[in-house]
Amino acid sequence: MGIRSRIFVIVSFLFLIGISLTFVIAERDLNIEFRDQIEEELSKQARILQQSLQPYLIEIDKNKLKTIIDQYAQASKSRITIINTNGLVVADSSVTKTNLGGLDNHGTRPEILQALSEGEGSSKRYSITTQQEMLYFAILDSSLEELNFIRVSVPYEYVDQLLGTLDNSITLIFVVGLIVAIIASLMAGDYTRQSLVELEAAVSKISSGAYRKKNIKSFPTSRRDEIGSMARNISSISMDLKNQISLIAKQRDQFGSVLDDLGEGIMVMSETGEITFCNDQMHDIFHRNELVGKSINDLNIKAINQLFKQTTNKGKHEIEFELETEGEDTRWILAHMNKASTTKEFILVVHETTYLRQMDSMRRDFISNLSHELRTPVSVIKANSETLLDGALENSKDAKLFSKAILHNADRLSEMVSSLIDLSRIEYGELKFVIEDININSIISTVISSYKNMTKKKNIQLKFEDKFNSKIRADAKAVERVINNLIDNALKYSPEGSVIEIKLKKQGKFLRISVLDLGEGVLKDEQELVFKRFFRTARARAKTQQGSGLGLAIVKHLVNNLQGEVGVQSRKEKGSEFWFTLPLS
Repeated sequence: MGIRSRIFVIVSFLFLIGISLTFVIAERDLNIEFRDQIEEELSKQARILQQSLQPYLIEIDKNKLKTIIDQYAQASKSRITIINTNGLVVADSSVTKTNLGGLDNHGTRPEILQALSEGEGSSKRYSITTQQEMLYFAILDSSLEELNFIRVSVPYEYVDQLLGTLDNSITLIFVVGLIVAIIASLMAGDYTRQSLVELEAAVSKISSGAYRKKNIKSFPTSRRDEIGSMARNISSISMDLKNQISLIAKQRDQFGSVLDDLGEGIMVMSETGEITFCNDQMHDIFHRNELVGKSINDLNIKAINQLFKQTTNKGKHEIEFELETEGEDTRWILAHMNKASTTKEFILVVHETTYLRQMDSMRRDFISNLSHELRTPVSVIKANSETLLDGALENSKDAKLFSKAILHNADRLSEMVSSLIDLSRIEYGELKFVIEDININSIISTVISSYKNMTKKKNIQLKFEDKFNSKIRADAKAVERVINNLIDNALKYSPEGSVIEIKLKKQGKFLRISVLDLGEGVLKDEQELVFKRFFRTARARAKTQQGSGLGLAIVKHLVNNLQGEVGVQSRKEKGSEFWFTLPLS
């Protein structure tokens, strides 16, 4: 189906629907309006009759009543009926006096029942007497001792005749309108079809690759309707497409060389140093936007300028340098540049090596710290062993003392190696957690019980109020290890006769568990370091406090794996609060 036929069908269909709805709504509203008007007129007639017939209703004079209502009925072209309270017809303009006795009781007629309850009533129904649809209106005459009903009615065919006339008018309007709509839709279809045919012909030529100005000029761009707007858009797209294809053809060879040296950040430059291509990673590394079209000197990086000069002479070169960016830490960059043999352009490939350097630094620090921590117990074991071999074994008192020192430092080495293994398993995800709903009170009480002897020796009180009823979602063994490490840490640095408190507090969907001691506290600049492996505070080192330096590191890694957080709050000479959070059940 062509566009002309579609326009014709759509317009005709919409017009048909519109006229049909108008016809139905108009007929309904007019039907109601006409009936209301007729009922109002019948009401007026009934009120006039009420006044005129009152003298004859005091003492019923059927002959006189019949004469009067016949005159009114003939003048108003209506039917008039007088009905008493028993429902019997006293007089009727459409029935002779002799036939009144054969009429049904009218007390159950809808209009009479409504008039009896409301003073007036109306109804539309078929009349057996007149053999046609009638519109009835009745009023209750209560001015006399005996109630009477005055009913006026007209054939409903009056309304039907008026509506029939209206239907004919609407039908005529519909036919004329439909003819006009058909002619208009055909003309609009022809006009639109011709415009689209011209537009299609021009687009077909352009789609075949004929980007000639005369093809674009043939577009109906001067029109001010939707077709004109579409033509202007296609014209603009055609010119952009031509330029884009030219640019893509130029960059095709560039990308062929770039793919051979693909890295994180890629930049292509001309022999003069003008940047012709730059990917997003390069923008991110150098924190620059819109580098294409600028000179390499605009980067204002001495190492890159030096690399460009060396590559110009040697054909390829690489350099690693520090890059300082405002608001950020110093970063390390590895840059490799070579000169493409086909396009004579320079290709710069950049990698950020900051993370690798940090890892290397951490590795060196780890080895250094581990060596330092192992040196003391190994030296003690060696010295005591040599002393025993030199003759101390013969003195049982000295032998026992040196053996205890060897055993103590061997235990320390064993603890350190065990902690290192545990920490490594946690970091590499080898430690499997069983996440379940657990009672934190029970775990804390168990850990506290295991420290009874130690707290008794140092005269330290472990205080915990078991008031928390909710459960947490975590691994029971991991939580026990965390609490054990924190209490052990607090005992090491708490003075004799002090108190260590364990407190629980809800924080939204998490539970905060805190271990508070009355030790010397942690200096502010050391608080961010206490959870790192092998870190020990300056005061702890000065007092040669025993410990592997791994306990708090294990705490942090375990809590993080359980979707929680750790932290420390401390004031000088007033103790420390080590805390961690875990999700509630």
